[in-house]
Amino acid sequence: MASPAPTSAHTGRHLPHPVLVISVVVAYLVALHPGTLPRDAMTTTVVTTGVTALGAVIGMLLARWVSRRHGQPDGQTRRVVLGIGVLVAAGGAGLAVWWQNLIRAAVGAVPVGPDWWAGATLAPVAVVAATVVVPRVTAVIAAAAVALTAGLLTPASAGADEGQPLPRTVSESGTLLRGELSAPEFERPATRLVKTWRGADGLSARAVIVAVPTGSGWVDPAAVTGFVDRFGADVRILALPYADVPSWQAFISDDAAATESSIALVREVAEVLQGRPAGDRPLLVLYGQSLGAVGADAARTWLEDRHPGLLAETVLTAPPAETVAAESDSPRVVVANRTDPVIRWSLSSLWRPATTPDGTVLGGPRVPQVPWLPVISFLQTSVDLLAALDGPTGVGHRYGVEQAHWVTGLPR
Repeated sequence: MASPAPTSAHTGRHLPHPVLVISVVVAYLVALHPGTLPRDAMTTTVVTTGVTALGAVIGMLLARWVSRRHGQPDGQTRRVVLGIGVLVAAGGAGLAVWWQNLIRAAVGAVPVGPDWWAGATLAPVAVVAATVVVPRVTAVIAAAAVALTAGLLTPASAGADEGQPLPRTVSESGTLLRGELSAPEFERPATRLVKTWRGADGLSARAVIVAVPTGSGWVDPAAVTGFVDRFGADVRILALPYADVPSWQAFISDDAAATESSIALVREVAEVLQGRPAGDRPLLVLYGQSLGAVGADAARTWLEDRHPGLLAETVLTAPPAETVAAESDSPRVVVANRTDPVIRWSLSSLWRPATTPDGTVLGGPRVPQVPWLPVISFLQTSVDLLAALDGPTGVGHRYGVEQAHWVTGLPR
């Protein structure tokens, strides 16, 4: 006797559970949510496959829980949800490529190529399929891949410049006077640096710039060039290192060192300047980039409280989000590229958009912006940090001589 033909309710039972499909598609769209910087093929592959695979794992767990409580969905439901999911994922991939090309065009980069397409589509499909079919084997392979990738993808370390080795004694290079690294003690290095500045005829210059370095002890040569141009080469720039690791490591381990070193240096400088008539002393300017901006703003607050009227201007370049005061009682300008993820990254951006301090001047190319979304925007900004130093001047965390030309309170 012939068996009855399967009904539409029973066909398609081999298809993925609707909960699994929804979880994978949502994770895939989260992974494709754009940032503000171009992404290379490798970064795109890692992000899309990693986030989508996580969505698959969560979906499998949720599908089991739903099936135990409500039973297995019929084949028709599986087919409909899978079909809609494929269409939504395909539309999201197409939109992501279009948006990526908009960003690339804005910053002068070439359009995405086949490797980018493959990383954004084929790689996630393969990993999700493997996760569902052979989850244990996939987990072992994924762990090895994460360990390998962790050594390749590191946050942007602004200032990790081997061309500026940190001195153990005070050194002079043109207009830039660099103190020795002697953390966590900053008083004696600051005293020796100021003594060198005075001996280099610093009190007769038009201006003295206290430049707070990045975590690696690096001072942006473009900023030095900008200040020299701004003051007609009649300027001295003082920099006191406080660490010799990339800024992001210093920020996590001991961001207070930037504050302590900058205050120690401005205390010594202020004592010297206060002993001279107002019309017979250099203009005092504070400057800091990245983590250095945090120290420079702390020094600004200290000077406003103890030596009001002594500080001419503060220039902060790309301070990390939520790390400097929202307002200033003395002239201050905050310089930031529109595409710089550093100015938007903070843990609080998980649940609210980052705010910009008063006096912020945005530069660099205009790129399309997407609305802020909780958690998702934080994730994408974190990914953007990986490539923050890969672009030309004006893109991401790269700045030029213009940062020193924003000193609005001083004569040009």
